[in-house]
Amino acid sequence: MTSKIGERRQRLPLRYPFRKAVHKLREACLSREDYDPATLFVWGQMMAMGVLRMLEAVEQRFGAEGQEVCRSAINEVGRQIFFDMASGIEAPKGLSKIEVASLLASWMNEVLYCSIEDAYITNENEGGCHIIYCPHQDVYKPFECRVQRYFVEGVLQGARELWGGKADFDVFFRRSIPQGYETCLFEFKPREGKGDPWRQYTEELQHRALKHVKKKK
Repeated sequence: MTSKIGERRQRLPLRYPFRKAVHKLREACLSREDYDPATLFVWGQMMAMGVLRMLEAVEQRFGAEGQEVCRSAINEVGRQIFFDMASGIEAPKGLSKIEVASLLASWMNEVLYCSIEDAYITNENEGGCHIIYCPHQDVYKPFECRVQRYFVEGVLQGARELWGGKADFDVFFRRSIPQGYETCLFEFKPREGKGDPWRQYTEELQHRALKHVKKKK
């Protein structure tokens, strides 16, 4: 059974990003009975598809160099969002790396991706989360989810910069709803060695995307 949305996040006292804008949204829009929050979903999907199609167009025109420019730009957005959420806040000392990974994932899933998760921690060396609902699940094709990896890279980069060893964990993608599964599945483990499995798999997907581009030409 999933925990109540927001319940787990109380153990890791981060802040909403874009706080001034969030306050205005609640005050000016969500307080009205005639405002349909589903319009936010429509607007968000339009923005998400715009970013995706822009990436594809840049890959088509500029290849690997353009692809890396897009990646770096989106990485920086994720990094700055984490700074907005966590600047001046230390990861609680009593939390293990897996607990930090799991709770940070709850913030990402529930706030940054407005998703519904079922999180779990198996032991001090393994945890993960099932995404029961993702706003992209009925819009993205399976391969298109790759663009969101860039945002996650940036958030993880920001966490490692601010929290050092407390954020020294790896994230693994296992499956997604657009692939036909009931949930998306991500797993977390303490970092071993200097490699970054998340970035490495992102680069594998980048190479695959460029191969698709070459086939079209």
